[in-house]
Amino acid sequence: MSHGKRPDVLSQAILEILQEHRGRAQAVTVGELQRQLLVSSRRIRRTIQQLVIVQRIPVASTVHPPYGFYLITTEAEARECLQQYWSRVREVSRRARILNEAVKERFGIDVQQEFRFDAEER
Repeated sequence: MSHGKRPDVLSQAILEILQEHRGRAQAVTVGELQRQLLVSSRRIRRTIQQLVIVQRIPVASTVHPPYGFYLITTEAEARECLQQYWSRVREVSRRARILNEAVKERFGIDVQQEFRFDAEER
């Protein structure tokens, strides 16, 4: 299960809860996680991010009902989650390009950067 460092207490607690939330239909809301764990939604989201990045746990979130986080159990869930993330990347990238153009026109500075997503650290 673990490819990185050992999970901390909060990570372990979230993982235990997620064991009961396998699949999109069983998603658990951040509000429910807050109620059970007594920590902020920001901390929960950051911890889940680390579970994916460091521990390589396939945790997804959904923007369609039922809202929340869940352990990916099927190829369809994996595809849906990844398509959602890549769509966000495209939208943020588009907004950054347009903002860069506006800043360049207004202030004469260019802060555009090239991103090579395939070259990032894993």
